[in-house]
Parts: sequence; C-alpha cells; structure tokens
Amino acid sequence: MNVLLVDPQHRLPGDLSEFLGQTGWNVETAADYAAAAAVNETRPPDGIVMPEPAHDGDSTAGDAFRRLVRTIENREVAALLLSSQPATCRADDMPFIDVAAEGVTKEEIRGRLSSTMRYHALVRGMDRELRNMRRLSERLNQSFNQWDEELRLAGRLQRDFLPNVDGLIGPAKFATLFRPASWVSGDIYDIYRVDEEHLAFYVADAVGHGVAASLLTMFIKKAIVSKRVSGEKYELLSPAETMRGLNEALASQQLPNCQFVTACYCLLNTRTLELQCCRGGHPYPYLVEPDGALHEIKPAGGLLGLFPEEEFANERVAMKPGQKFILYSDGLETAFHPDEERATEFTYYRKVFRDLCDLPPDEIISRLDAKLNDEHGSIDPRDDVTMLVMEIAPA
Repeated sequence: MNVLLVDPQHRLPGDLSEFLGQTGWNVETAADYAAAAAVNETRPPDGIVMPEPAHDGDSTAGDAFRRLVRTIENREVAALLLSSQPATCRADDMPFIDVAAEGVTKEEIRGRLSSTMRYHALVRGMDRELRNMRRLSERLNQSFNQWDEELRLAGRLQRDFLPNVDGLIGPAKFATLFRPASWVSGDIYDIYRVDEEHLAFYVADAVGHGVAASLLTMFIKKAIVSKRVSGEKYELLSPAETMRGLNEALASQQLPNCQFVTACYCLLNTRTLELQCCRGGHPYPYLVEPDGALHEIKPAGGLLGLFPEEEFANERVAMKPGQKFILYSDGLETAFHPDEERATEFTYYRKVFRDLCDLPPDEIISRLDAKLNDEHGSIDPRDDVTMLVMEIAPA
C-alpha cells in the first residue's frame, strides 16, 4: 500500500511515517497541500492522511487544500482528515474522505486509514463492475433494438406473402384473420386459383411460434403443390395427394427438435361447388349452414413432417349457396381466458363460433378480432391465431 502524509506546519505526529512503515506500507510525505495535490494528480497513492487547514486566514493554503480535495474525489483516493472540528465536516461534502478528531493516536490513524482503504478498494471494484454492466447494458439495448427492427421487417415481409382476398373469387367470398403471437407467425394461409374451375385454400401451422416457425411457413408455401405440370398439360392433384407431397417434403428435411406441421387444405370446384378437404393433424374445419348450424368435417390424417409414409383421406362436401367453410389454427382454442362463466364450456371457442357464424365472413372476422382484443392477456398471447372463412355467395 502506498500512503501519502500531508504535513503542513508539522501537525502530524512526528514518528507517524515510521509507525505506518512498520505495517509494511510505503510512506511518502508532502510538505503542503499543493505538493500533495501534484503527487495525487500524477501518481495517486492508496491512502492519504492530512490535517485540516489552520484557521489563520491563509487563503493560499485554503485554495491548495480545496484543490487537493478535488484531486482526491477525481482519483477516488481513500483519505483520512484530522480535524479540530470533525462535526463540521460532512461526508456528503467529501464522500471519499473519512474524518477523525485531531490528536487521535497513531494506532487509531492506522486503523481508520486501513479500514478506509479497504472500503474504497471494494467501492472502486464495485464501481468498475457497474461501469462494465452499464456498457454491457448499452450493447444489449442496441442489439435488442436492432433485433426488434429486424423482426418488424420480417413481420411486414411475412404479411406481404399473404394473399389479398377482397371481393369474390368466382362464387366464393373470403375473409381472414391473422394474429401473430409476436412479430412473426408460425401460421400461414393462402388462397389461389389452380385453374379456371378450381380454387385452393389452406391454413397451416408450424409447431410453436416465433422466428423458427415463421421460417418453416415459407417452406410450407413452396412445398404445397396443387397440380403436376408436364409440358403443356397438367394433372390436378387431389387434396390427399397434395398433403402427401407436403408431408414427404417436410419429412425429408429431418426437422430438428421434433418440429412438425399441421395443415388443412381444400380444393373447391367453382362450377359444381364440390369441395374436397384434407387435413394433417390440424383442428377439424367447420361447415356452417345459412342458419348458423355447425358441422365438424373430420377427414383422417396425422401430423406432417414426422412419418413420410403417412396416409391422408379426402372428404367431399357438396357446398350450397349461403354455406360457409371455416379453417383455423389451434391458437384460437387457447385464446380465450377461462373464468367461472366459461367453466362449463369444455372448448369456449366453439361457443364463439356459434354466436358469430351466421354473420357475413368479414363481420365474423372483425367481431372475432375485437373479442380477442378484449381478452385477458391479449397483449401477450400464448399462440398465433389464424382463421379463414369461405362463403359460397347466396343465390
């Protein structure tokens, strides 16, 4: 330890330097406050012992003392001030300086200075850690802000991949709801013409939500094939064939961490109004009568991406004007917070369907969206929610 003794007018005990040196400290002496300030500015010691300036009107000594105090604060050096009036020296004014009564013993000076130096070493170490934590926090905030901006952009790009379904497509009218749990979604839907007489639409859900699931949705969109083209001819694929192709494509990727996909794919003949439906591990779609009556459509089919030999079945429905067909992701099943009123409902979302499904498709979506906004926890949802409503235009 390096200790500096400031001894103007020889006010410190005469043998204090030798006494502190017996402790193993390297002791240096400054004849006045100005010399001590110069030493402290160039090579700060671990501790300083100094008396309070004499009250003899010497402004030069007072200015030099204040300069020394500033260097002690700037350099964060532990110091012990021997004062004739210690009660007037507040720690708030000089936080790095301990105050003792002038005339204390050499043993107390050594003990007080030793404690002060140990204390300040701990404080300086904590201060360094706090500065490091502050720098780390700033870097983390920058990374979080950058990540947030990138996710916002990814979310906008993902929405740009979704189709615009305003108005009729042949005899069918569509309305959709797309609510990611975060910036990006593990759900995807699409609606498109396959040929002049056939219209395809589907909802798919990659397990989980967030970035990994959203990347998988782009693969799903590319892997869903509705027709096989050979030269100038093409062969229309049944929904079961399309689903088998999607399953094989996903299984061939050997997705990590037991990732899988669910999907419900439909093919509508816009002339005959025959709808073929196929699902793979997805929630059953609903057929809605014009009076609002609900019927679950239950084609067999397991999860996609796990077993390449999985078989899927077609379900055929003869659609009629005024009927609706509803596809949705399983996030809707957990989107409604349970309470005492809903305790008797095993699946409350079905009641929501029954209350809304006699409305036009766009009104079903707008009211459902508003209802989800009013739910407890809607700001931090548990899963992505997607719904697609298709209605055959009334005659």
